[in-house]
Amino acid sequence: MTWWKCSNCGYLFEAETIPEKCPNCGEKCTFYDVTCYTPECGCQGYDPKLVARKPDEESKF
Repeated sequence: MTWWKCSNCGYLFEAETIPEKCPNCGEKCTFYDVTCYTPECGCQGYDPKLVARKPDEESKF
């Protein structure tokens, strides 16, 4: 599966495809693919160089 990051609120989630609206902020946003696809990221599911926080640290609105 792919890790996606919302351009609006920074929400990070794992899904096969991007949704129409962000599951966190409910807005129609751009989603960035931050999946770990290089050995340098440590293969933990997402690339920490692209994501400033861990997936379990959800945005709170």
